[in-house]
Amino acid sequence: MLKIDDQLLAIEDAMDDVLKAFLSLEMVKQYRQAKQDFLADSSLQQEIQAFQRLQENYEAIKPYEVKRDEAYALRKKLLVQKRAIDMNSRLIRYRRLEVDMQTLLAELSQKISAAVSSDVFVDTGLPLAPHKRPHKSGRGNNIRERGENHAETRG
Repeated sequence: MLKIDDQLLAIEDAMDDVLKAFLSLEMVKQYRQAKQDFLADSSLQQEIQAFQRLQENYEAIKPYEVKRDEAYALRKKLLVQKRAIDMNSRLIRYRRLEVDMQTLLAELSQKISAAVSSDVFVDTGLPLAPHKRPHKSGRGNNIRERGENHAETRG
């Protein structure tokens, strides 16, 4: 059963403070504005919907691509439509800010986990970041064998 005490309430208050500070960052405000601009652009949204319909049509005839000539034309049209969408300035700005936000969240997660323990590994999800903590080979390399007892820290 969860023990509610002053420490838990202090942690909750600290989390609220971190959240407020994070949401007040300029990068977060730019990201939210870029997302709003992206969603509000009706012509871009219509292009995306048209692309999705085109993609569904192509996926339906893809197994017969070798035997049907219109599959090649549809694929070419699909790629042209995708390129047009990808070159939209609002989408480019939104995607760049999305990656920046992911990087910022990864850094924040790593700092929080480092404050808890250096043994906590955070998979940031970033493309060039390590996805698994490398394991050392041999005996004595897990937490319990190094002398740390997690049963005492849990209770």
